[in-house]
Amino acid sequence: MKPRRFMVLVLVTIFCTSFGSLQRAHADTPWSGLTDYTIRVAGYQRTYHVHAPTSYDGTTPLPLVVAVHASHDNGPNMAGLTHFNDVADSNDVIATYPDALNGVWNTDGSAPQDDFDFISAMIQEMHSTFAINDHQIYAMGFSNGGEMTEELGCTLSSQFAAIASVSGHMSSTYPCPLQHPMPYLTFHGTADILWSYNGWAGLRDGKHLMGAVDAENKWASLDSCSGSTTTTNLPDVVPTDGTTEQLSIIGKCASGVQTQLYTIINGGHTWPGGQPLSWFGLTSQDIDASTLIWQFFAQYQD
Repeated sequence: MKPRRFMVLVLVTIFCTSFGSLQRAHADTPWSGLTDYTIRVAGYQRTYHVHAPTSYDGTTPLPLVVAVHASHDNGPNMAGLTHFNDVADSNDVIATYPDALNGVWNTDGSAPQDDFDFISAMIQEMHSTFAINDHQIYAMGFSNGGEMTEELGCTLSSQFAAIASVSGHMSSTYPCPLQHPMPYLTFHGTADILWSYNGWAGLRDGKHLMGAVDAENKWASLDSCSGSTTTTNLPDVVPTDGTTEQLSIIGKCASGVQTQLYTIINGGHTWPGGQPLSWFGLTSQDIDASTLIWQFFAQYQD
């Protein structure tokens, strides 16, 4: 076996095994504040979990954030990893955490189920159950869920006002006929060995899964951005966490949107400010991705 192919195989094995360990580690942790729902889509029974903020009165339409979990994980674990329920409570946001079938999102079309139909049906069902602001529906995701989120931003662009991915990106050749310019935010660690900051080639059907800079530039192109990249070094608020951060912004985009990239120097395959995943590398405590994602989302309505 060629060295390159062997390394890819090792990394994929680590990826699947590690996320299986993550799911087991979370299995006995009762993440509170979630209500479970089921929906049947194209013959498959699908599940998702909803957190309504403490302020929810059932009549005032609120923003909705769809939070997409990593491979071999589930929605409740995504809530625990990101602590997004706390952000939702503080900002009057409804959060929903869908479950992938058998834990893996069908981002490459190789599985029989259509996850885009599922997410779309889930959003429609949310409309019938909760008071949702149609103009403030957003998606965020981690790892394989980040890849899925970016694909949602393309395939279901008419339903989302903005997207954010952490440590995962779509293929550079994924078709993306946007219905409107899509505000885009991403976070990625430079020491991420499961999803390289610089991207991978040949990991799935020969497609190039983008790295962080590639992804920001791709979305800047999709959004017809003409501004140059402005990069700022952020304060090292918690020196003991072993990470520092840079924020890169590309502006002058269609409809006034922006693309933003938080580079986590020395950061691993982790959610900044979230539950530490020590076996995946360092977790930044200088910034909180969940808070920053909502602050970014709140600027935009479709």
